[in-house]
Parts: sequence; C-alpha cells; structure tokens
Amino acid sequence: MTVIAVVITLDRSGTASCCLSSILHGSQRPDRVVVVDNGSAIPYTPPQEYRQDVDVVRLEHNSGPAGGAAIGQQKALELKADWVWMLDDDAIVDPDALARLLRGADMHGVRTYFRSVCYNTPQPELPFFNSFTYSRRTGMLKPVPRERYQEPEFPFDTCAMAGLFVPSSLLLEAGLFDASLFGWYDDTEFTLRATLAGFHGYAIPASRVLHPSANRRQMRFLGRSLAVLVDQPWRLYYGTRNCILTQRRLLARSRFLALFLPLFAVRRFISIVLLYNNRRAFLHYFVRGVSDGLRGRKGELTQGGRTR
Repeated sequence: MTVIAVVITLDRSGTASCCLSSILHGSQRPDRVVVVDNGSAIPYTPPQEYRQDVDVVRLEHNSGPAGGAAIGQQKALELKADWVWMLDDDAIVDPDALARLLRGADMHGVRTYFRSVCYNTPQPELPFFNSFTYSRRTGMLKPVPRERYQEPEFPFDTCAMAGLFVPSSLLLEAGLFDASLFGWYDDTEFTLRATLAGFHGYAIPASRVLHPSANRRQMRFLGRSLAVLVDQPWRLYYGTRNCILTQRRLLARSRFLALFLPLFAVRRFISIVLLYNNRRAFLHYFVRGVSDGLRGRKGELTQGGRTR
C-alpha cells in the first residue's frame, strides 16, 4: 500500500521540519510526505536530507486548515496514495505510530478509516479526548468515554484532523475537506461526512502523536474536566459558523430548528459566560458565527468583519 503523509504549515519552518524528522525516522515510513505551505511569508524549504522524500505545495494565500487539507489530499491522490495520513506541523509522531495504523487497517474491512491519538506534549500520558459520537436526532456530539482510550482500539463517529488516516476510496467517494469552511469544525464535518457515507472510524491509542495543547486550558465544571479557548476568539467564530452550516445540511429542518439550534446555542453561551476569559470578545464572535451560519456564509473572516 502506498501511504502519503500530509503536513500543513504556516510560518513555522523549524516546527514543520521537526515534524518531518519524526515522520521519516519511524519504524514504518510513509512513501512520501506532502507539505502544504499555506502562504508562509518565507516559503518553506525542507532540510536537505529530507528533500528526496518530500513534495512541497506552495500556496500564495492562507487558505485555512480546511483549504490546506483539501490541497494536500488532492496532491496525495495525484501521487497514487492508497492511504493518506493527516498531521499538524507541530505534531511529533512516535516511531511506531504508522506501523500500528497499518496493522489496524489489515484487521478491518475496506470501508474503514482510522486515527492516531494525540497526547499532550507537556503531559505525554494524557490523551486529547477529541473523538466523538454523533446523535443523528439532535446533531450534537458526545465525547467518547475516557476509559475507551485504554483499549487497543475504539470506534468513533467524528474526530479532529491531527492523526487522521483515511483510504483514498473514502476521499474519492465522500470527497475532500471542504475548503469553503476555511477552518475549525472542518475536520468534524469531513469525518461526519465519511461516517454518514458508510465508512467506520476507529481510533488506535497505541498510535501516538505528541501535540501541544496551545490556546486551551483545562477547567473543572460540574465534576468534569473541560478544555476551553483562552485566546483568539475568532476561532470560536469559525467553529460556531461551520457547526451550524454543517448541521443545517445534515438534519431535517424541524430537527435543526427545534432541537439542535437551541441546544447548541444555550450550551455554548453558558460555557462562554461561566468559563471563558475575555467574554465580550468571545460572545461577539459567537453571535457573529451564529448569524453567518444561519445566512449560509462561508470562507475567510476578513478584518472588516465580512466573509469571502
């Protein structure tokens, strides 16, 4: 099987090169690595020792995480990939991470996809609990129980992009990442689309990826540990808008209006008021995200407050 790893980077050449090093020094190497330079001020050039294994796709404008992912997946298909491994540029993969994914792929049917599990760089024993099940009735996500991360593998309906390992058949049938979303919740939309197309997702905790938990802090609320954003309120805009755009498309109109929208809006509003710093900015971007999602607006949020 031909495996192509895809790494998306923006103005972090040293970080991306460390990621490349971890990928290419694994016990099982991908056949090639595609690095999508998502509009860096200084074009990314891989270290000399890795250039024969790397294809750099240079974009002149930042297309967001979703745009970068779509470009990388398209390039992987052009390189005749059987499997595509999606990685963030600030991730460091364990030496056996890819080998464990391939072992999982050998044990399952053709309509399956997988993910490595990210672990917190400062606390490498702590996984990111960002695999979810999806309610087709309400459109809401529920985290996979934490005890499942102790198992050799567990199923999920949707997850974050980092570590995602998908067959080319999924990309050809369900489509690439939706570049029009720009970013945030784009990975949820993609994996939901894959799941609803009849593909089954499995997380493999032994396929480890170290990843910093930047821009988030852990909070205890009602006996539960929650991760909340601590800066960059505009990221909440994209997550809110893209969630609404996605569930408008997936749910019947009555369920979207009567179940999803009130549940989502109330939960998000309460979490901002109770847990977030800089509440005014977060509330502003939350309201803007709801408004633009209901209006069907997509693309990048510009400084003037408009989407393109």
